[in-house]
Amino acid sequence: MTLSSGLRLSADAARWGVRFYVRHLWVILGLSLIPTVQRFVAVRWGQDLPAADVAAEILTGASRVLLLYVILRLAIVNDPELGPLGRDARWKRLGAFVERGRYEIVVQCLVLGAAFLVLDVLPNLAVAHWVAEDRRELVTSVLVSAKNPTVIAFTFVWMAGVARRMILSGGPRETAPTPAGPDAGG
Repeated sequence: MTLSSGLRLSADAARWGVRFYVRHLWVILGLSLIPTVQRFVAVRWGQDLPAADVAAEILTGASRVLLLYVILRLAIVNDPELGPLGRDARWKRLGAFVERGRYEIVVQCLVLGAAFLVLDVLPNLAVAHWVAEDRRELVTSVLVSAKNPTVIAFTFVWMAGVARRMILSGGPRETAPTPAGPDAGG
């Protein structure tokens, strides 16, 4: 349980996530469309539509919950490797991984934090520093709209991939047989 095994888990989950994202592109983009449009409108014209803003935020939150549900359903419940295990066995395997893989989980948090810094904080800082004031609202609208079907949706897929890897590797550990009998052990 080292930094390298945590990074390997993250990389494996990301590679799987790219394949999953491409395979389910239309579902992911379709469910990301509501937050995409809502974020563009909220940033661009939100101050002119205060009554619609609260309802749109609720709709955006609900669509993200639905997106996460669909991703988890496709990635875990309907997966040919994990689906047959059943819900209780999947939870048990996940729990077993958590008990013996705490460092890998910490590494996932660090990698996710680094991704947040690179894909959210730095682009927002770039817009604030390099985009002219009169264009900033439009550029920010486009930026937050682009992040919904890409960065946010892929983060959901990637974290589902992490959970998937944790479940797959959380099965019973192979242990050496213990000697039995009165003269066992020497």
